[in-house]
Amino acid sequence: MKFKKAVGLITACAVTALSAVGLAACGGDNDLAEKMFNIGDEYYRTVAERYKLNYDEMLYDDFTSGIDTKRWVVSDSVWDKWSTDQNGVRPQNVFLVDDDSNPDAHLLLRANGSYYNMNNDPLYSAEEIAAYGNNGKTLFNESQGYGMNSGACLSTVEALGPGRYEVKMKPCPRVGALTSMWVYSWFTSNDGSVQQNEIDIEIGLQPNFSQVFFTTWTSPSNNTNMPTNVDYFVNDGNYHIYTFDWVVDAEVPYVDYFIDGIKVLTINANVPTTNATLNLGIWCPSWSGGGVVDPDKDGISTDSRMFDSDFAEISWWRYIPFQMYNWEQRPVQNRNFKEGYVPKTLTELPQANKCSNGNFERDDYGVYGNPWRDDTITDPDSSLFVENSSASIVTETVDGQTNSYAELVNGGQFGQWLRGASRGFKYRLSGKYRTEGEALASFGYIHYLGYSTESPSTSFDEIVLGSSPTWKDFSIDFIVDEGNVNNTLSIYYNLINSTGKGKCHFDNISLIYLGN
Repeated sequence: MKFKKAVGLITACAVTALSAVGLAACGGDNDLAEKMFNIGDEYYRTVAERYKLNYDEMLYDDFTSGIDTKRWVVSDSVWDKWSTDQNGVRPQNVFLVDDDSNPDAHLLLRANGSYYNMNNDPLYSAEEIAAYGNNGKTLFNESQGYGMNSGACLSTVEALGPGRYEVKMKPCPRVGALTSMWVYSWFTSNDGSVQQNEIDIEIGLQPNFSQVFFTTWTSPSNNTNMPTNVDYFVNDGNYHIYTFDWVVDAEVPYVDYFIDGIKVLTINANVPTTNATLNLGIWCPSWSGGGVVDPDKDGISTDSRMFDSDFAEISWWRYIPFQMYNWEQRPVQNRNFKEGYVPKTLTELPQANKCSNGNFERDDYGVYGNPWRDDTITDPDSSLFVENSSASIVTETVDGQTNSYAELVNGGQFGQWLRGASRGFKYRLSGKYRTEGEALASFGYIHYLGYSTESPSTSFDEIVLGSSPTWKDFSIDFIVDEGNVNNTLSIYYNLINSTGKGKCHFDNISLIYLGN
């Protein structure tokens, strides 16, 4: 069931409708706090015993009534453009969701990686793209046109102060996409120095989804960044509640961080004491994911955003002010935003295809081109990899219809990486194939304990699809090797002509995450 709420100032009694936090009837402040914070550890639940909570100015939004433009702006900005290769956060990557079969998904923030192709965007029609002018290039960025390496962000109109900040979300599960909830202010101090105040919860800063990064800033050069191990994979496709308590009425200001109501860290250095806007966002700087080197590009690329598109899902957000006095209120401006922008509403939650260029429409092999790799490796222990084989993309026109597909001649394979595939994760690979001569179509995948072909591998698995002179659909479910691995894995999955003879053709390849 969904709850239609007005965002903004709501009373303690109005909060009782929020099933996500398990409230019952209204009572005193302590009674309300007990019911609101009935998850996690005792420290999380007893927040009202440590600080006076200002319920009358509590903010809550589950975005089921849309984006309230009195409370939120949709960002249209490029941050750090002087130091990183990325296209910022764009309004067209923000979506509302009204899908009865996915009642917790209300707000979708999309990340477009280096293999995003605007012209094949499944969430915008060709007419919608063309309506933005210049063949759609202004939809995201005039210089690149594909919207590659772009993200999405919402910011509060008001600057907020100390309190408990929480978001229930699924972070984006791709290496190179940085999902975050943060407060931020930027201004010039009385002495002329530039002041940056920030408190962050960041996911995807390094290619390790068993870590979350917690950060505090009080100037561009004074920051504390704490990578913290967690006991689950944050790209597991499940909702988790991420929380920080911002405390300024203490001898040393500090921030307590929680995941699912469990305290994981306290930072008491470089903690801001000036109000700031709250941001929910995802972006794709080149250093996100640790700047993973791509061996498919001759090992020279530091680009880590080797995917098409994927999403962070948000169910709800909440802020409860602490009644505290040792903080400063300043005029704080939002960075660039799209005035009055109304996001598109999706009636069905999209499934992110983990496979890029699965329809083989892109045949450019530049740094940001076709992600498929032609492997012609000779393996002395296997007949799967054949020297002098040829894997390429071909285009044919039949009855006026043009189609592109992969072709593997006399053996070989076409492969692609899925970085950030953790142990126990289940995937479904589907598509279609056809064969000529004595060719035999197969699918194979290798588990790597890292993010390049130089990483140690755990196994190679092959599934024979068969032979067929006409296009034949296939669908395969497989699970990432459990192994004795405590870190994130990669999958290198392959379309194979395993006989070393004839031709194999593949098309419409899709790789969907099914859970764990």
